[in-house]
Amino acid sequence: MSFKDYIKERWMTYGFILFAFLFAAVVYFLDNSFQIRESNAGYISTWWCLIFIIFVFFDYRTLKRRVKSFEEYCRLNTSSHEPDDFAYPMDLYHGKMVSLLAAENQAYKAEIERKSAEEMEFITKWLHDVKVPISAAKLILENYETELPGKFYQDLYTELFSIEESIQRVFYELKSNRFSDDFKISKVSTKKLIAQALKGYSNFFSYKRIGISLEGKSCEIITDEKWSGYILSQLISNAVKYTPDEGNIIITTTPGELATTISVYNTGRGILEADIGQVFQKGYTSSENRAGAKATGYGLYLSKRIADLLGIKLTVQSKYNEHAMFTLTFFEDTNLHQVTKM
Repeated sequence: MSFKDYIKERWMTYGFILFAFLFAAVVYFLDNSFQIRESNAGYISTWWCLIFIIFVFFDYRTLKRRVKSFEEYCRLNTSSHEPDDFAYPMDLYHGKMVSLLAAENQAYKAEIERKSAEEMEFITKWLHDVKVPISAAKLILENYETELPGKFYQDLYTELFSIEESIQRVFYELKSNRFSDDFKISKVSTKKLIAQALKGYSNFFSYKRIGISLEGKSCEIITDEKWSGYILSQLISNAVKYTPDEGNIIITTTPGELATTISVYNTGRGILEADIGQVFQKGYTSSENRAGAKATGYGLYLSKRIADLLGIKLTVQSKYNEHAMFTLTFFEDTNLHQVTKM
């Protein structure tokens, strides 16, 4: 508690004392029959001031100590600590109120967590259940590929794949909120990571006649295979989405002593210079053609969020109307120790 706050707290008390002093002074100067020597009056006034200063000092120290004690009590789990140690009745009253509010808050949090767990269980089960009919629909579509018009087949397959990606994004978003309970750091080869991330995109490379190149030497990195694979798949998905027909995607692995990088380069319109600093923000979509765009701007945001949790550096470079390149940097020494909790 600052002295200024202390004065605000005690202003009425000191206002009354000041009024009493002024009243005594007025009586002394106006009442001629009031017999007291001037020296005695000065002596009494001096001692009054000295006693007043001593009183203010000790009262301020006492109130400051009470406030500190109350703050420490509030920082404790007050629902399990009784406020009986307070010596002052008002502090005891406030302590009991805080204890009651803390107990109610704990009960409310427990109820919210219970409901959240039930909702999470339901949503997770639904996400797993809905994957089955989507996979079945894709399989049926593939069985009739030769009997269906090419454009119809491609459009329907693309929409089914988009639904599947959206479901996967919801799943990883939910899991990321409990990230600290669902990661496993181990050595994984970049070749395996890239191969798994490319699964599911072969049809799109064929439809759009996109050239795909893998460059660099495979090496082992220390990371979580599942989460890192998801980030890489999102970068590939983004590259496929914005690479024009007959364009190119190049995935390059660059080993290093302290860090290994995997970059996903694609030809196409690239990113406007004004948008570079916003691509990882939630809800970001390109400044161009916002109306009617299907992009939600959530994939890159979630990728950046997970990368930060894993201690992976995710960056972007682009030259508008030429290319865009997203780079994942896996640090050899820090990945294992920089995994953070939500």
